[in-house]
Amino acid sequence: MTTVAPSHHSSTSFDVVVRAGHDGRRIVAVRGDVDLVTARDLTRCLRAAVSDGPVTVDLTDVQFFSSAGVTAIEDVLSDAPTAIDVVISPSPRVRRTLGVLGLTRLVPVVASVEQESLAS
Repeated sequence: MTTVAPSHHSSTSFDVVVRAGHDGRRIVAVRGDVDLVTARDLTRCLRAAVSDGPVTVDLTDVQFFSSAGVTAIEDVLSDAPTAIDVVISPSPRVRRTLGVLGLTRLVPVVASVEQESLAS
């Protein structure tokens, strides 16, 4: 497991952990709000994680995900279109943001780990 510390100094809690999933695939677990400030860290962390192959992005512990966060994921996918297998987001609010901003056209977005196995 690798914890990536954010490079910013914000009052909101934000971090990214890269860990192995039960099937051996790497999971990039994001915690906290993803906004204009933290999106830069998300981009940096995702780029580092996908350098070793495709990942699953887990947004289970994210309550707010701004358009800057969607852009972070899109930037990674523009360089490596198969870098992210699936995005897990149980929050209807976050899933709605991802859908409205078009991320669902680039990568499957599911509500749970159980749905993730159907999407991949």
